[in-house]
Amino acid sequence: MGKVNLCVLGCGSVARLHSRIARTLRSRVNLFYASRSLEKAERYNLKFNGSGAYGSYEEACASSRIDAVFICTPHAFHHEHVRLAAKYNKHILVEKPVARNLDELSQIETAVGEAGVTCMVAENYYFKPLVKVLQKQLASDNVGKPLFLELKCAKKSRPKHWRADEELMGGGALLEGGVHWINLICNLGGEVNEVLALRPRNENPLVAPFEDTLQLLIKFSSGVVGNMLHSWNLVNRTGGLQMSKIYCANGNIHFESNGLFVLVMGRRKRLYFPGLYDLMGYRGMLKHFLECVQNSLQPKMSLALARRDLAVVAGAYRSLDSNRFEKIIGLESEA
Repeated sequence: MGKVNLCVLGCGSVARLHSRIARTLRSRVNLFYASRSLEKAERYNLKFNGSGAYGSYEEACASSRIDAVFICTPHAFHHEHVRLAAKYNKHILVEKPVARNLDELSQIETAVGEAGVTCMVAENYYFKPLVKVLQKQLASDNVGKPLFLELKCAKKSRPKHWRADEELMGGGALLEGGVHWINLICNLGGEVNEVLALRPRNENPLVAPFEDTLQLLIKFSSGVVGNMLHSWNLVNRTGGLQMSKIYCANGNIHFESNGLFVLVMGRRKRLYFPGLYDLMGYRGMLKHFLECVQNSLQPKMSLALARRDLAVVAGAYRSLDSNRFEKIIGLESEA
């Protein structure tokens, strides 16, 4: 298969971001745009030198020109738009979070399974250079077996539009943004058994529906303990920089949470800069999806991994009500 004709469904800020990344892969992909407004789709098509525009999502999915779609609509509509793309046998890249809840994810899994198309979740943190560096260090004898994972990701954020809508969000900051960090910590710690969620007593108004700040304690089946702080409503005076740490049997790994650098303090000391060219993993993510479509490969960032991440979020939210550790349930697809 030659270049992939990829249509972006939804013309908002997320579509702008991915369109800029796609410019670096022009030898592999032709971009198209679809919106509920043909005028908006044409505007994006012109801005990013696309190959065509559509005035509805169904028109785009039904088009014989399109090989695959990139669903960049709010996650409340992902199950609807995945079903639409699967109906017309289009391969699918769908933004994170994959859905508001596990029931909607089951609808996605059923539609994809029946159509037999490739479906990958656009979880760019899976493809961050940081993850490869950390996994390699944890697999070496330099620092020994991991014991505690400490992940910090706190900032001030003021979500607007649909992100401030309780129904469209289906959760809070942990679901919409924190799912990135859950993917990261799970890719380091492995299978999750239980999760405990805590939030501070605070009279300040929430900046997101349901919750904007949570501390998670995670029990991994390997015996590793995870400690994750995620917030959209904490002051960070360091320009977004924040430090995380992995405590191991023979040393420690210190790293800037976003992946700017990794300092390994084990039997041997090492300083790594994982890679500024694709720091957030967007290019690697899109490149992998295109390879999967072109070569009929199974995507690494699968619906099964997205289900794991969403199940951890669901467990954390149950824990807020029960005030105890909650087992991670719903890991098996009903499709």
